[in-house]
Amino acid sequence: MPSASPLSVAFIERNPSAAARILENLAIDDAAALISVLPGYASASALGRMTPFAAAQCMAQLDTDQVAHLLRTMMFLDAASILRVMSVENRDAVMEALPFDLARDFRKSLNHPRNSVGAWMDQRVSPLPLSRTVADALKYAKRKTRPEGDELFVVDDAHRFVGVIRISHLVQKDGKAALQDVVNSAPPTLSNRATLASVVNSPHWDEHARLAVVGRKGNFLGTLSRSLARQGIADALRDPNSLTSTSILTHLINSCFVTFVGLIGLVLNPADTQGPKTDLETKHDG
Repeated sequence: MPSASPLSVAFIERNPSAAARILENLAIDDAAALISVLPGYASASALGRMTPFAAAQCMAQLDTDQVAHLLRTMMFLDAASILRVMSVENRDAVMEALPFDLARDFRKSLNHPRNSVGAWMDQRVSPLPLSRTVADALKYAKRKTRPEGDELFVVDDAHRFVGVIRISHLVQKDGKAALQDVVNSAPPTLSNRATLASVVNSPHWDEHARLAVVGRKGNFLGTLSRSLARQGIADALRDPNSLTSTSILTHLINSCFVTFVGLIGLVLNPADTQGPKTDLETKHDG
């Protein structure tokens, strides 16, 4: 198999954000071909700085096992952001190729209770890195698969939601200007764990067609429109048992099981004074 030149690898290692911009300006086939011959750590670094949508498009051209290897090499939030915008078929295939524990953690990050904001958010929305320029944003806005409407969503390098930019405002700006200089940094957000009933009547819908959905640490997960929130509530009304009695019963069973296991642990090892293990959902901020 051919390999990338040492100069290309060194450039990507030192300037992953610049490399990501270059890859996004290439044809998908060409970008995927370059990624396929780079060392795994270099590919993962560049893919993690690309918009999730562009990274997912490149990965769709790669072998499933190679994609699984890249996701294992990447930071968890980078990988989860890409998985969210993959097609269902590609995502399912990659999940099968991942180690069981990691696939379980990703599923935990991607799945939500049916009556929650996270279950009905649009995960296809691919945010733009704050380091990009107005010209980069306008190029992205021309893609036909983009579902955001007039607003583009911006994140920092840690995938934390920063703000929104209206395309109608971008066209009036200097193309070389950085997004951090034109972004609206005070937009409302929704928690992925909030119930639909608690947000459907929010006054923020009067100003925004979509609101950003964020995790516990403020990381961007997707967007929600009022119409999607209403659709989710209507779905709950058609099948209320799936969201009430079943959920309560499951919660009670889990609580009893955890209590039972805890009592056994105290009997068998009363001197155990270790603190609680790190909660994966908190760690990964699903």
